[in-house]
Amino acid sequence: MTEKQLIQLATSVGNDTIRELDSERIARVVLERLATEPVGRVGRSRAIAIRVSLGVAAAAAAILLFMQSPAPPTPAKEPVTVLHELDDLTVSELEVLLETLPPAAGDAAHPDPASVEELDAKSLERLLRSLEG
Repeated sequence: MTEKQLIQLATSVGNDTIRELDSERIARVVLERLATEPVGRVGRSRAIAIRVSLGVAAAAAAILLFMQSPAPPTPAKEPVTVLHELDDLTVSELEVLLETLPPAAGDAAHPDPASVEELDAKSLERLLRSLEG
């Protein structure tokens, strides 16, 4: 069987069944059933839909109330320290310690490259020693 024959066969599947259907008879049966069906069924399904809708609305209201309630206070966390040896020092002892530390590399004075070229050997040596610390 070729691909073309397979496609023709697939498109014709169900054509015989459709030709055999009596659409007028189907329409008559549907209309008769709608006429004899009790009205209460439609009301019952509507009542179920209303109950489901009310349940969803109540759940949404509960979620909104929960989201709007203030969060419980969180306990204060103790500060995290790296050097536990410094925990027992007073403020004045910490200040003395800070004064003894060398300045950070970013705080050091960086000379202008143009002015470095103008320095003599002795001044250049002094500059290098001051940068070494």
